Amino acid sequence: MGRKPKSRLLLLLLLLLLLRGGDRSSLWQAMNWLYPVALVGRVIVVDPGHGGVDPGAHYQAKILEKDLVLSMGKMLAAFLEAGGAEVVMTRSEDRDLAPPDILSLSARKRYDLKERMELTRRVRADAYLSLHVNSSPDSSRRGVYIYYSSRAGSRELAALLAEEVKRTVSRRCFCLPGNQYYVLRENPTVAVLVEVGFISNPQERELLSDPAYQQRVAWALARGVYRFYAEQSTGGRGK
Repeated sequence: MGRKPKSRLLLLLLLLLLLRGGDRSSLWQAMNWLYPVALVGRVIVVDPGHGGVDPGAHYQAKILEKDLVLSMGKMLAAFLEAGGAEVVMTRSEDRDLAPPDILSLSARKRYDLKERMELTRRVRADAYLSLHVNSSPDSSRRGVYIYYSSRAGSRELAALLAEEVKRTVSRRCFCLPGNQYYVLRENPTVAVLVEVGFISNPQERELLSDPAYQQRVAWALARGVYRFYAEQSTGGRGK
């Protein structure tokens, strides 16, 4: 069987396992069959954006970006850990990274972003993935936007993430340079920022609020990371 038919068949099996609540170890055993390289030894920072007093984008103050990306970030972290990576989350609960004595919201935000970068440096991360939710005055806007830093490898990782998102959840996906974002511009390692959908779009808002959909997006991102390191070890793009 050729590589592409094999890949398509495995993807269908993986999605079936995922949608039926298959355990992560089974998913990663299947992944190892397709890409025989583990994530063992890789340190990956998963950064759910916002948190605490900073809700991020929201819909009627009921559906909050900070909650959606935290849920998805935990799923992504679990998938990567099941694959052998050491995952460091910038936050695993509803908080920011600023100390309580900083009261100004703008000052808290500056401190928070700097601390996320300092954490990434301290753990000597191999890769950094920041998760966010988009919003627009135009409710028809939709799709996943993946921004990458100027660090070597970031664009390649973004492209693989986009491929997996398109394949797994059938969403429009765009890859763009993202040095306008502090967490990409100041990042010491391979870094991407993923806007997983538009909270302002009714259809995407409903999807983003669905834990099953969140899990599929997290799985797509995990696959992209896995492929990135598999292809690094083999010296080329997989098919």
